[in-house]
Amino acid sequence: MNTIYNEYFVNGIIANFIKKLWILDNVKSNSPILDKGVPPNGCFTMAIIKGNGLNVRHKDQVRHLPEGIYFCGQITETLSLDILSATKATMVQLFPWTPACFGISDAHLFTDKIFPSNELIHFKEMNLDSMIDVNNEMVCSYLVKTFSALFTANAKVGVITKSTQLILEKRGDMTVASLARSMKCSERHLQKLFKDLIGISPKLFINVIKVREALDDIVYADHKSATMTQLALANGYYDQPHFNNAFSSFVGRKPKKFDEKDFFLTIKK
Repeated sequence: MNTIYNEYFVNGIIANFIKKLWILDNVKSNSPILDKGVPPNGCFTMAIIKGNGLNVRHKDQVRHLPEGIYFCGQITETLSLDILSATKATMVQLFPWTPACFGISDAHLFTDKIFPSNELIHFKEMNLDSMIDVNNEMVCSYLVKTFSALFTANAKVGVITKSTQLILEKRGDMTVASLARSMKCSERHLQKLFKDLIGISPKLFINVIKVREALDDIVYADHKSATMTQLALANGYYDQPHFNNAFSSFVGRKPKKFDEKDFFLTIKK
């Protein structure tokens, strides 16, 4: 793990919507931190950037993000970050169901994209730039104050919340058909809900979670002597080639060649 990476866990009612804040702090350095991978995790992200900014490489595109607030939808492949000198980036990691709870119903428009918050109709009037120079606790307080009036509860939001929570609970080891049965709805209805409220298909979301759980098992293996075949079977893959292909499609390299030092990864408590 890189020493500039830290996590801040939230509590209270906001913990139903924000998983955590992860912080990249390169403020005191005159040198950039280059080419660190961020694998898909099934969450949405609000990035609060102060300083010289970040460079992001994703799906053959390179983009500089200067100081500001940004919203990132679901990502389906690992992206690469450069944290420039004198820069701090606070990433507000939103649970998969959170945007739907606050009125976003066109999530597919955000998939694999990063938008300045002041360019989005959902956030344009919220003065989110006020969060750029405050501490983690104040970021959370501001989000509660700003978004509470937008809270939406309806049948669609209920289904997407329960669906994504079940997928997380099962570590992605389930099928779309079994998910639809659990939700007492058709697969077609589920497909539409996921496109509108998550931005990707239920199958793709399941696969993202499944690979991410396997990745965490590689980094934090209970038994360091476990083979890749054992890890594959433990995570619901029927053989190692299937696991290798699924892993490399999201992470960009095969499990045996995965080096945690090249990535920003969850700190396991």
